[in-house]
Amino acid sequence: MLFLYDLAVSSYSCKTRILLRHKGLKWTTLSPPDGYGSSAYCKIVPSGTIPALVHDGFTLAESDAIAEYINDLHPQPAMLPKDIQNRANIRALSRFHDTRIEPVLRAYFAQVAPASRSDNFIAQNATLLQKRFDQFNQMIVPSPLLMGNQLSLADCGFAPSFAILRCLQGLLGFNFVLPARLRAYENALVAHPSVCNEYDDYVATLEKWVATKCNET
Repeated sequence: MLFLYDLAVSSYSCKTRILLRHKGLKWTTLSPPDGYGSSAYCKIVPSGTIPALVHDGFTLAESDAIAEYINDLHPQPAMLPKDIQNRANIRALSRFHDTRIEPVLRAYFAQVAPASRSDNFIAQNATLLQKRFDQFNQMIVPSPLLMGNQLSLADCGFAPSFAILRCLQGLLGFNFVLPARLRAYENALVAHPSVCNEYDDYVATLEKWVATKCNET
């Protein structure tokens, strides 16, 4: 039995849920006791982060580690190439997303509530975000995904990030242009059968969260 400490609005949790769906696995969602980062939750997951997977008494945090573990536990459908260099490249793209793109997008979360917005920060962050996506654009030749027609470990993180980008650019109006190659990749990714339902659910959750934050005084 798989248990997942999870929050619906967490992009890393969405990434993990896409992976679980693709593997055809069933899991039980658990809410972190007293919220993630709490003392109660840190007794279970010392880092206090989400998601965290519990399997047969084994607890594992960090979405990349969880992805590798699940892919080893249930090898089919394969989400890493057989060739060692291609495998390394998919891992590198996943790390690039998690360390270079996702944190820049997440930085906009603090700008959602109108009272906390800074036009200067929004513009400066957009410049960095454009740089990161332009770099990513130079790294890949999707066909149509990062591993041809097969969903890879690296693809899973980009789906919620595209949702965040679309939602927050519409809200905050920052200057950003997604390169044409990445627009085609986005369209193929969010239409994938293992991604589309989770993506739609995440978009709805994100929009609800944004609406709540926008009503804060």
